[in-house]
Amino acid sequence: MRPILFGLLAVLLGGLLVLSRCRYRQPVEPSRAQTIAGIPVTEEFIPEGNAGRPGIKREIKWVVIHETANHSEGADAQRHSEYIQKKSVESTLSWHYTVDDHQIYHHLPDDEVGWHAGDKLTAGGGNQCGIGVEICVNDDGDYAQAVDNAAKLTAYLLDYYGLGIENIKQHHDFMEKNCPQIMRDTGGWEAFLQKVEGYRAG
Repeated sequence: MRPILFGLLAVLLGGLLVLSRCRYRQPVEPSRAQTIAGIPVTEEFIPEGNAGRPGIKREIKWVVIHETANHSEGADAQRHSEYIQKKSVESTLSWHYTVDDHQIYHHLPDDEVGWHAGDKLTAGGGNQCGIGVEICVNDDGDYAQAVDNAAKLTAYLLDYYGLGIENIKQHHDFMEKNCPQIMRDTGGWEAFLQKVEGYRAG
């Protein structure tokens, strides 16, 4: 009787361990993710050798939140991906993700420097150590939904890289620029942080 009980107990414990691992598994590596929190992700990396992709590897410390400040109709994540692909050929301008109300575009590997924070290669700075996330503000889009999608992406990145809420920064934290402008002007920053916290795993 005892061997049977021990056997059943072992099976039960093994099942619980498997369920635990499934529940708390690490997210998929960002460069391989086709969706993040149900949001489609398109990977269109800036070509190596472009001025906007220096290829410098670094430690990730921050997720840096921006807004595109482009209110033109149609200025969604896809349009900004097309823009940065062309602009980055000769210009030191780049960031890692653009988020709109229905999709995410991924422009640079997360472990590479991007030129988005305006602080050159300051040690521990936004370019040197930050993942740049641009939120679309096009007038024909749903800004509130774009912010919500950005919160989901940010939560995913924090979980994947083992970062905390304190590691979310505004572009403004690294240079004197009113960015992300709408969030700053409307007092929406704290609400954004609360959204991120609510979307974190565990």
